[in-house]
This record gives sequence, C-alpha cells and structure tokens, in this order.
Amino acid sequence: MTPIYLHGLPGSAADQALPGWKIETLVRDARSFAQLALRLPDGPLHLVGFSLGAPCALRLAALVPKKIARLTLISAAAPLELGDFLPHMAGASVLRMARSHAQLSALTTAQSTLARVSPALFMKLLTRDADPADRALFSDASTRGVVTQAITEGLTTHRSIYLRELAAYVQPWAGHLPYIRCRVDLHHGTEDRWAPCAMSEALAEHLSHATLHRHDGLGHYSTLAACEDLL
Repeated sequence: MTPIYLHGLPGSAADQALPGWKIETLVRDARSFAQLALRLPDGPLHLVGFSLGAPCALRLAALVPKKIARLTLISAAAPLELGDFLPHMAGASVLRMARSHAQLSALTTAQSTLARVSPALFMKLLTRDADPADRALFSDASTRGVVTQAITEGLTTHRSIYLRELAAYVQPWAGHLPYIRCRVDLHHGTEDRWAPCAMSEALAEHLSHATLHRHDGLGHYSTLAACEDLL
C-alpha cells in the first residue's frame, strides 16, 4: 500500500517533517478534485491528510474508491454543516471570509506579503491563539522553522491551491461521506483550537469504517508531531 501525504493549508510538504515522515506528497495543482483524482497513481493507496488536507483526502476517497484502501486523517477539518464548529475555531474569521472570493484573495495577499517580509512576526500573530501543547512545540527553534517554512510556502508558492481548496471547503460537501468505504483512522488532539476535536467526532459518526483516536492534551500541530509511528 503506497502512502501519500496531503499537507494542511496554508502549508506544504515541509510540515511532514514534524512526525519525521519521508513519503510522497500529493501535488494538488489540478483545477478540480475530479481532475486530481484522475492523476492519482494506481492503488492501493493510503492517503494521509493533515488539517485541511483531510477534506481533499475524503473527496478523493469518494471519487475513486477502488484506488483508496485507507485514510489516516490528523487534526481533520470536517464539513462545517456537520456541527456548530466556527465559534470554537481560531481561524473562524478566515473561514467566514472564504465565502467571498474577493475578501479571501485580499486577505491571502496581505498574509503572503507579511510572511515574505517578516515570517517571525507572521508566525507570532498566527499562533497567538494556539493551545499550550502547540505553543510548547513552537518554542523549539527547529520545529518553529519547519512550521514557518510550510505556512510561508503555502501562502506564496502554493497560494492558488490554498485559495481554491479553502473556497471549496466552506461550501457544503458532507454528501461525499456516504461514498467512502475504506478504513479511516482519525487522530485528533482534545485541545485543538484550529479544528476542534468535535470535528473528528462528527466524521466518525458519518463514516462507515472510522475509528477515532483522541490524543489527550494535544493540539493541532502537536498531534501531527505525535503521529510519527503511524506509517
């Protein structure tokens, strides 16, 4: 079974360094999820989706179920229509703006400029609402460098992917879930402030073959870092 990584957004392949994986990262430069599904290599595939990489993994599993044998979703972002999640999400304002392409484009332009000019200040602003476990993780200079690189690349090199997938994410897409037949392992930190654990709980209820693994006391990135032995 071939593992393929789907990074978070904004993000890049760099963030797989947190758990120490060295696996292929799916290049998500197609104009639609259907086109992206056609580009997948022959299966069986094990898609590993982190954060906003999870919705992409779920859509692909629904579109080409014969290729996808397993999903591992870490700190997964669930369809917003499955619960009252936004009040509990640190990035709620960005998601609300994502419903307007003009507002989202203006926001990401400002974000990418700040990320290029002062990545340290950008990361300080981005992580000010992080949970204690993530703040402890970011206190390590090398780890902070990995996350800074991933997010900066996501806002610059991969900005078009971020815009396209975030706009798709805020629209209803839970209708894809009944078509997912493979094994799904959900790993989620109980203290996650970016994608609350309730999101994985909702996904577990709506997926046929899902198992939820709660990581007590961990947050968004700290859960990813804790999953080093999954592959």
